[in-house]
Amino acid sequence: HAVKTDGSESNITVTTSDMVEDGSFLRINNLTLGYTLKSGLLRKAGINSLRIYGTVYNLYTITGYSGFDPDVNRYPNGGLTPGVDWSAYPRTRSFIFGVNLTF
Repeated sequence: HAVKTDGSESNITVTTSDMVEDGSFLRINNLTLGYTLKSGLLRKAGINSLRIYGTVYNLYTITGYSGFDPDVNRYPNGGLTPGVDWSAYPRTRSFIFGVNLTF
């Protein structure tokens, strides 16, 4: 908020070049690694195929941006302030592990 000369506050917000920051980034958003075991080793147990895997979401972001997330909260005010960082909570990192079995 800006302060008027009479001491009261106004709702005027002034944006200057001091508030602009390079928001370029490179994100590894998801990575999945898996391994399928040979069916010959599993037939004795009655399994035709077995695959194990793991996935990581939001693995890593390379950036010089000082905020939580360079992919800022773009439209919190109905699109009136595109590209303004409203300090949204950062994206979570998720891990998923799984097994695919075929009998």
